Amino acid sequence: MSRLVHRHRRLLIVGAASAVLLVAAAAAAGLVSRGGGSGGGSASGSSAVALPATLGSGSAGGAAGKAPATADGQTPATPGAPSGIASDVSPLDTQRFLVRTGDMSLTVGKGGVPQAAARVVALTSGFGGYVLTSQVSSADGSSAPFAALSVRVPAPVYDTALRRFGALGHVQSVQTSATDVTSRSVDLNARLAQARRVDRRLLGFLARATTVSEALAVQTRIDATELMVEELSGQLKALHQQVAYGTLAVSIAERAHHTAPAHRNSFLAALSSSWRHLTAGFAAIVVGFGVVLPFVALLAALALVAWYGARVAARWRRSRPGLGH
Repeated sequence: MSRLVHRHRRLLIVGAASAVLLVAAAAAAGLVSRGGGSGGGSASGSSAVALPATLGSGSAGGAAGKAPATADGQTPATPGAPSGIASDVSPLDTQRFLVRTGDMSLTVGKGGVPQAAARVVALTSGFGGYVLTSQVSSADGSSAPFAALSVRVPAPVYDTALRRFGALGHVQSVQTSATDVTSRSVDLNARLAQARRVDRRLLGFLARATTVSEALAVQTRIDATELMVEELSGQLKALHQQVAYGTLAVSIAERAHHTAPAHRNSFLAALSSSWRHLTAGFAAIVVGFGVVLPFVALLAALALVAWYGARVAARWRRSRPGLGH
């Protein structure tokens, strides 16, 4: 009898263990099936529109049908469509952005300033650059011919332009400098990409707005964000223009000609010098007389008035006999 009882107990234990294993397997299968189907059946969002707190906030919720964002916040690329932020960042960001400036001073032979200035303009145009300012002065009695030009040439041929300009005459001085603006370019690109991402999210919010007040609030944020996009795009374009062309200031003057003083005909030289001093002294006397003449005329007029007054007074006294004694 005891053997029968033990056998029944063993059967019950085996049956209970089998039941627990079946229940555990069924639960695991259910969890796996729910986990595999959760990616396709996403819950629908609320109808309320939640605006991002700041321009750089990564608030959840986008436009209907928008692809899910990756871990770094970027939208995965789709065939035939731009790849999110990759379209906002310039491919030159991996290079060093340098703004180059320089000054060059040249001297040329007598009468060669206009030709050298014209040659600088022609070379600049040939390099694909352009002239910012140009000033060419001809010789007169007080100054020698002189030319000053400010040109911009493409950055890849900047050094070539320096050599070609220097070959036009004798180089007196050359000074060049370069300003690294790589960090500013990277910063502008990052801010522009962020502003465009926020603009796309706001457009999604606007499409899901259910009331007029919600639509107006979203539109206000869209206008501000698009204005920021335009400003950043303009700054980035101006920066790339500065990098793409280097500025060079070129000054051109005639070479000075020094002649030894002549020692012959010293008598004639002394006579000529005396004559020049004499004429200079006479001219100074004439100028001084011209300065003093108005005062002399005024004093003479006053003296004449006083003399005439004295004569009138004397006649008046003589006409009255008792007044003279």
